Amino acid sequence: HEGGFEDFTVSGAVTDGQLTAIEGSIDMASTTSDSAKLTSHLKSDDFFDVETFTTVTFKSSSISAGEDGSHMVTGILDFHGVQKEITFPATITVSEGTASLKAEFAMNRKDFSVEYPGRPDDLIKDDVLIKLDFNLKG
Repeated sequence: HEGGFEDFTVSGAVTDGQLTAIEGSIDMASTTSDSAKLTSHLKSDDFFDVETFTTVTFKSSSISAGEDGSHMVTGILDFHGVQKEITFPATITVSEGTASLKAEFAMNRKDFSVEYPGRPDDLIKDDVLIKLDFNLKG
């Protein structure tokens, strides 16, 4: 299934032509998917419990550039009542007045207390693919 969030904010800082900080938040009530039934289930206390955990936040603590032009972003993700440091690879491009970030990585939902086991025939995976793609304008 594909899904996403309709209400989110992202901000960042660029210093000397490098993206040096990112922070963002997601309104979990804005969760969407390719199925209305799934969207409703994701919002329930089986998964995101959006009535209790209304917002997800991320704040970077470091963004480091590798020799090959790739970047590693590290920061604190506050999701589902759990604050945990995560690190993920990203492609970051900075040009006049704009910084863009693209990333694709897996995150284990159980690390953030999303423990719904499903039924034996469900295809619910512990690792969830996260895709980020945004532009920041200065």
